[in-house]
Amino acid sequence: MGRRYGINPANIKYLLALIQRHGLAILDQPYTEYSLEFKKQAIIRVLVKHEPAYQVALDLGLKSNGMLANWLRSYRENGYNVVIKQKGRSPHAQTRSRNQPSEARKRALTPAELEADHRERIYKKIDRLSRPADQEPQAAEIARAVTQLRHELKVSVTFILAVINANPNLPHLSRSNYYYNLQKKDKDRGNQQVMAEIKAIYEEHRHRYGYRRITLELRRRGWLVNHKKVQRLMNKLKLFGIVSKRWHKYNSYRGTQGPIKTDLIKRNFSAVYPEHKWYSDVTEFKLNGQKTYLSPIVDGCTQEVIAYSISRSPNLKQIMDMLKQAWRKHPASSIPSLAKRPWNRTVYVA
Repeated sequence: MGRRYGINPANIKYLLALIQRHGLAILDQPYTEYSLEFKKQAIIRVLVKHEPAYQVALDLGLKSNGMLANWLRSYRENGYNVVIKQKGRSPHAQTRSRNQPSEARKRALTPAELEADHRERIYKKIDRLSRPADQEPQAAEIARAVTQLRHELKVSVTFILAVINANPNLPHLSRSNYYYNLQKKDKDRGNQQVMAEIKAIYEEHRHRYGYRRITLELRRRGWLVNHKKVQRLMNKLKLFGIVSKRWHKYNSYRGTQGPIKTDLIKRNFSAVYPEHKWYSDVTEFKLNGQKTYLSPIVDGCTQEVIAYSISRSPNLKQIMDMLKQAWRKHPASSIPSLAKRPWNRTVYVA
């Protein structure tokens, strides 16, 4: 839904968490102008007490998760002083000096604040790795991001991996796995032409071809390649064929169409004496991977299963076998016998 309307899924997730924490009344509050002390306490909870910014924003009831991030950015850019945004347009020189932090501002960082800043940048870098919604990023992608963080933050690999592995919401990476992916060579470096041809076939057929049909098309064009290799290269390129879902749904016989004029049992599914009302239905379930159909008859008084039949297909033969079995067990309730009986006993098969 978020991608359809151009909304970040993280904002939708935060809004749902905010409603769950404070209720729907939080959305009806008017615009709130937060004081200097309020912002200062929120920033201290993140930078000094090392609380997650996401949880702090939820506790304070901020309507947007980005509000606290903007406060933290303004706090760093203004020499670690909480400021209230001035109304109106700021001068050009003042804006340029604010966007270019000086060395004095960097030196004003305390060790605790510097470590908190590094942690936030590491969280942001790893959390924004490109990946599908239902898959975690690969170890090689995480290793490249860790290398970039080493050069940007000038910190050790041990510190970065410790920060990543301490957060349960981020994908973990061990030190040995990091160096393994760092030194591992790309074995598909010589398959660039095959990968380009696979991508061209994939786009030519409008994403409808999977690895099997693309393998056949490659062989028609003179490429001798195994289907397993094509599958591996397509997974690496994030190319997946469109699969049409075919739903096999059981449709029972609906009978004569039109309004029901009479209801023999008046929706009363109970009886005061046995063999007065019988009820039957067909139930579908799977047995050993195959569809199986059960058709029982239940007495309305005793709830006893009078007869039943099991079949691989719900047809008329199954129903007739069930009725014949019931009539053999209860001959007084059979249809031919009812015509000869002098008393008025009626048996309904619903």
